[in-house]
Amino acid sequence: MKNHHHHLIGKSKKDIIDSYGHEFNYYPASIWTYEIGRNWMGKRKILIIVFENEIVKTIRIKYCYGKLNSNKL
Repeated sequence: MKNHHHHLIGKSKKDIIDSYGHEFNYYPASIWTYEIGRNWMGKRKILIIVFENEIVKTIRIKYCYGKLNSNKL
C-alpha cells in the first residue's frame, strides 16, 4: 500500500497544524493522530505522525474499528 503522506516528513508541528488543523492533539506530545478516512462499514483510516524535536520523523497509516488503542501505536 502506498503512503501518500511522506511529504510531511521533516515538517514542523506548525506546518502540520496549518495543513490538517489542531483536532484533539496535545501540542507537546510526540505522537499526533488524524482521522483521514472512513469506509462504508465504519473502518477508520488513521494518520499517525511521530515527532522528534518538534519535526516529523515518521508517518504511519493504521486502520481500525471504533476507538484507536494508543498503547499499540
